[in-house]
Amino acid sequence: MILIFTDNEQLNKDISRKIKDSRIVYYADYILEEKEADTLIVSVQNNKYNFKDFMFKVRDKNIRVILLLENAEQKELRDALLLGIYDIIFDPFTLEDICKKIDTPSAFSDIAKYIKDIMELENI
Repeated sequence: MILIFTDNEQLNKDISRKIKDSRIVYYADYILEEKEADTLIVSVQNNKYNFKDFMFKVRDKNIRVILLLENAEQKELRDALLLGIYDIIFDPFTLEDICKKIDTPSAFSDIAKYIKDIMELENI
């Protein structure tokens, strides 16, 4: 089951129509209670919860997260990477980008540049 939790109602509907076995969710608590969820598509714009605490609880349930962010400068990127969230899509994105990410999870090499920046690694 793929849960959809963004603040964009039209995007929610579009994703739900395109992705089989998905459900739009309006409350963060529901995600933590859902027993059959294996993937969560979420945007940070949904500020009805503390991002870091909520994502920790989601990841602790072994739910895969596909995170929609405006850009790589958002402070939530660091927390997401530290929580093992590698499936990150930056705006502008298309519905096809989301579907592709569902089928093809990101590899470490896909997000290594962001981790390098966060850790301030040099000469790698």
